[in-house]
Amino acid sequence: MLKQVTIIVTLLFLATPGLKSCQQPEKQTETLKIKLPGVELHAVKTTPAGTKKAPIAIFIAGSGPTDLDGNQPGMKNNSLKLLSDGLVENGIATLRFDKRGIAKSAYADFKEDGLTIDQYANDVQSIIRYLKENGHQSIYIIGHSEGSLIGLIALQHEKADGFVSIAGAGNSADQILKTQLKPKLPHEQFEMVAQFIDSLANGNKVTSAPPELGMLFRASVQPYLISWFRYNPAELIKKIDCKALVVQGEKDIQVSMDDARLLANTTEKATLVKMEGMNHVLKTIDGEMQQNIQSYSNPDLPLHKGIVEKITTFIKNN
Repeated sequence: MLKQVTIIVTLLFLATPGLKSCQQPEKQTETLKIKLPGVELHAVKTTPAGTKKAPIAIFIAGSGPTDLDGNQPGMKNNSLKLLSDGLVENGIATLRFDKRGIAKSAYADFKEDGLTIDQYANDVQSIIRYLKENGHQSIYIIGHSEGSLIGLIALQHEKADGFVSIAGAGNSADQILKTQLKPKLPHEQFEMVAQFIDSLANGNKVTSAPPELGMLFRASVQPYLISWFRYNPAELIKKIDCKALVVQGEKDIQVSMDDARLLANTTEKATLVKMEGMNHVLKTIDGEMQQNIQSYSNPDLPLHKGIVEKITTFIKNN
């Protein structure tokens, strides 16, 4: 049971164009302050006007200081905000939130060494329960990047009506980290890094990392890494009690199609959708690496035109 939820109505009945109608459906946006043990989460709930029983999708942002719009300091692309707008235009409510310690969910006594991925998943479980307690009967989880794994962990304990993974990994994070670092490091240094990663994956902290690797293996982040490395997304998705849609961009430079296939092909509950030309921040890329990287900081670049339709169809037909 949640202790308290304070709701502030910040924007009422904004006209937005619908994909399936020439009319302009309205929407209602509410700012929520969700009080959980040790933290007050900042969230935004957007509902199509006149649709009290609309299905609702909980958005879970990716790793790092990514806020509820999909942005990081110095890297504004509005990917999650644009996706929310598109779903609302098609009759699907959304709830986006800043994860604990991030953006407007930051708090004074936050300590990095006390954070684990399980805390993030517990927060998602609390949000699911809050929505159920407030009359929502059709609840979906949409996890982007690391948010996909967080959603899968939460769904081991709380049920939802469907799960959408966008750019979610299929391998465990320790294996992904090795794959990313191997071509970037000299052989001897990579072998040392691989040993550190294996140690953390086995639940043991690293005390001998050289200074040049301090950012990756600093003592304060190791509890999070240990908790993160523990989970295998491909195993978790087998155990959820709902259907899943695995959405993967063909131009994603952070998560590969092989990862998406691994995640989707481990269970008959999942369907894989390959989005031609879509990158990690859900934008259309028709050029090479420079355009791809620049899109991470371009909020004016529109969302990939196919992603809203695919997710809308999944939610409405599930």
